[in-house]
Amino acid sequence: MFFNSTSWMDGAVGVTQCGIPPGQTFDYVVPVNSSNQWGTYWVHSHAKGQYVDGLRGPVVIHPPKEAHAYDEEFTVILGDWYHDQHDALLQQFVSIANPGGAEPVPDSALIYFAQNGTYLGPKSGTSPDPVTAAVGFNENATLPFQPGKTYRLRIINTSAFAAFFFWIDGHDMRIIEADGTDVEESPIDLVSVTVAQRYSVLVTARNDTNANWAIHANMDTDMFDTVPDTLNPNITSSITYDASASLTDLGTVDAYHDVDDLSLVPIEVEPLPQSSRTISLEVSFDTMADGTNHAMFNGITYDAPLVPSIMSEMSLGENATVAGAYGPTSFVLDHLEVIDIVVKNGDAGKHPFHLHGHKMQLVGRATDYTSDDPTLNPPLNNSQPNPMRRDTVQVPSGESVTLRVVADNPGVWFFHYEHPAM
Repeated sequence: MFFNSTSWMDGAVGVTQCGIPPGQTFDYVVPVNSSNQWGTYWVHSHAKGQYVDGLRGPVVIHPPKEAHAYDEEFTVILGDWYHDQHDALLQQFVSIANPGGAEPVPDSALIYFAQNGTYLGPKSGTSPDPVTAAVGFNENATLPFQPGKTYRLRIINTSAFAAFFFWIDGHDMRIIEADGTDVEESPIDLVSVTVAQRYSVLVTARNDTNANWAIHANMDTDMFDTVPDTLNPNITSSITYDASASLTDLGTVDAYHDVDDLSLVPIEVEPLPQSSRTISLEVSFDTMADGTNHAMFNGITYDAPLVPSIMSEMSLGENATVAGAYGPTSFVLDHLEVIDIVVKNGDAGKHPFHLHGHKMQLVGRATDYTSDDPTLNPPLNNSQPNPMRRDTVQVPSGESVTLRVVADNPGVWFFHYEHPAM
């Protein structure tokens, strides 16, 4: 979500506000009606690793008029679960005993559902642990379908680390939204959802009730250095037509693939403005002099300032426009300036990136950003009539993405790799 003229409500500690002191409260006020934004979002802590420990949840904002017709909707929450708390995981991760920077692998994968602000309970006839009896997880979770109805599924990946591949046996899906942007219907057989991304799909129920059908959410284990024997990365829930019917599970798919988000077409047309500046950010991981491994943009790792950047901006006077006042890899933009952010992933793994306060136009991808071959590293098409807009992108290893951003939201905004340990 973007907080136009209220950037102190964005919640990024060290950037737009100080942390909320223990035992105190802070009311986040979102002017939904006047901000002209709607769609599928989520709320989570931005202090240390609190959201890894569970401080996270879905947020759905409905528009005055829906762009697509459907009968009912459900929210599908995907997540990873570490059985140890974040503080212990961080000590293992940023350690001289882990110079290669292998990220901690989750202990469990989770899928659960919500509707109308309430989490759905376990399906009839199951007996989960009493601690989780109020909510149905994984095989104890189900979506009740009625023949012939069309359902909107709002899929949110609230994980700390794991990306997911999502599909439903025996049913077709059509993407109609990505990260709060309504798009023209786009048929898809499998939805890849990286950390912090959201997709809405339409699913039309079958006309018979003779069988129930498996819902699959498989972790992208290519992101893990190892897959522990204790981890089940492939989880299932179900669609229920008749509680007495058997479950049809067709198993895994032949191959995974990512959503081609460049091909998605926003319903609300926003032509591509011309950019005046390019900011190039190359992603790498390396071992520091102290023996610990860190992520970096252009060879520099982020260290949160003691004074939140927005407070520095408001107190520096004429020096507020000096980028160096905010530390390295900080950029000061003029109001309504148009820039390109080129993210080049020089690491061996896929990584998601998120920009606060804005939606980015996706204007190009390269499958090899070091290549002179235009088929691998094509030139930008600056005449695109209506490129896709979203707030979170995934960049595979060795690839790059070019994001066009209009600086139309005054304030200080965080652009970061979507991993709380970084």
